[in-house]
Amino acid sequence: MKEILKQARIDKGFSTRKLAELTKIDQALISKFENGYRIPTKKQIQTIAFVLEIELSTLLVAWYKSKLLNNLDFNQFAIQAISQILQEKGIEVVKENQDNKIDEILDEIEALKQRLTGLK
Repeated sequence: MKEILKQARIDKGFSTRKLAELTKIDQALISKFENGYRIPTKKQIQTIAFVLEIELSTLLVAWYKSKLLNNLDFNQFAIQAISQILQEKGIEVVKENQDNKIDEILDEIEALKQRLTGLK
């Protein structure tokens, strides 16, 4: 998340002071967010996303990820608890098979080759 925030601010040409002015968030906090020393509140994330024109969904995913990484010890019990919560909520987590993706891409390339050959 910190990289997204910093890069978006730089892309906009804003200093941390300017971003602080526009968001009404203390400049020191902005700096701490960008350096990974603090995690913004959800409201702060929404404000920053609006001001920096960052896709809110992208920033929220990064925000939740940061919160989880900072607040959970990812040992076998924590992972099991998370799995059970997802299961209880009816959320299925599916790992995409990388080999299937590669096969799909290769099939697509082959189909494009055949189309291009037919155009000659």
